[in-house]
Amino acid sequence: MSATVASKSKKLIKPLNPQEFSPESVTFGPVKTNSELGTKWVDTTYDNDGDDKFRVVARGCVIKSFKKQDIPVKEGEIKKETKNRKDKFQIFMGVKDSKFIDMITKYEDAVIKAAEENSSAWLDDTFNNEECRQMLKSIMSHHEKYGYAIGGILSRDFTCKSKVEEVPDVSDLFVALAKNNVIDVCFSFTKIKLGAGKFSVGLEVSQINIVGKAQDGEYEQFSLKPTEYEAGKITLTSVEQHEKGGKFCKMFYDSKPVRIRLENINGRIFKFEKEGTVSYSMSIRMSDPSFRAMMEGIDNEIFNALVAGSKDYYGAKKTAKLLKPMYKNIFSYNKTDQEKIKKGEQPSYDPSVWFKIYHSNEKGFDGKIINAENGKPITNTEELLNKDLSITSVEAYSRHIWFGQKTSVNFTLNKCFVNHETTEYDMDGVEDDTTGEAAEAVEETQEVANSDAE
Repeated sequence: MSATVASKSKKLIKPLNPQEFSPESVTFGPVKTNSELGTKWVDTTYDNDGDDKFRVVARGCVIKSFKKQDIPVKEGEIKKETKNRKDKFQIFMGVKDSKFIDMITKYEDAVIKAAEENSSAWLDDTFNNEECRQMLKSIMSHHEKYGYAIGGILSRDFTCKSKVEEVPDVSDLFVALAKNNVIDVCFSFTKIKLGAGKFSVGLEVSQINIVGKAQDGEYEQFSLKPTEYEAGKITLTSVEQHEKGGKFCKMFYDSKPVRIRLENINGRIFKFEKEGTVSYSMSIRMSDPSFRAMMEGIDNEIFNALVAGSKDYYGAKKTAKLLKPMYKNIFSYNKTDQEKIKKGEQPSYDPSVWFKIYHSNEKGFDGKIINAENGKPITNTEELLNKDLSITSVEAYSRHIWFGQKTSVNFTLNKCFVNHETTEYDMDGVEDDTTGEAAEAVEETQEVANSDAE
């Protein structure tokens, strides 16, 4: 099966965030029947800023199976007509998105309430809430050991996209939607299917974004820890032209996209506002010897690879001496220490590595910064700023190596668990390095901004 290629003229539809689901916004239409097929149903819509399509996204689902659905020929049905049927494909997946799970629970409660209020029309008799609950087929299954799971049929206008390098082609869905691949799924809730003494929610899968490639056995996304780093495994892809302008390449470690994981460290988040835009970055000191060795090793491998392939990356052969002023290291010192290094003196502080943090007014940090004590996202972003954060674990990935005024490596924060009890720094302390680090952050943010075309 081939994935549908979305037309450029197709209207962009924004699915519903499950956390924003409101049962009052669901509308259940009148009962419809198909006398030839003997089916009965109720159409469902959702008031989402003028768009009545009821679409919701579940993130981080794990594929359990994908197959072509067998459509049996009913007795008396003419085979010639069945040839005109389009193939249907079914996917079954594990669900770990707690927001989506909570939304499904709320929606099922709304369906049961509607069934009770309309039981005569829907179910040909009068039933109370508990009876309707027993007749509803659950949208998800739940197993004490394996958790939640859900299945669905791909819609006629289904679209599949890949967000990971390991799955470059989605034209063959049997390859793209392999078992244990991790996916974000857009479900379209279309109807309530009514039967004798039972009813169920009709849903389709409108779109799948592949966000993780399965490894052997159960899926676990690769993350490089400082103690696991081995020199000589960094490779760079060929240079690519970005559609919005600019050039870049990507970095791999042992043939996998570079993602690093740090544990039990301290970091600080800085906020910068300039010309109406707001950006955030996290600074982490490379004080741990193994962490510093990894970052310095990766940086050295990147630089050497750029020198070796400089004719392809820069259009002309360059020596290390010529390339050095054009290359921005993945770690940095504050300006005071930079001056000391120029003079041949020892710096006062360890260098820092910077992780860009995506933020929006609508989603904040989008659940990427989590309270380690209760597992819940921290929504008040202001309380995290300019403080020494005790971080139990943080993951960041390399988006690209960008060829701008300087060649720079962009690391982006993926997920961070912090202890909620934090220590606020005295920003006026003359002996404290926070002021120097803040100045360093301004420079860092300005340079990274040039590589944000993607």
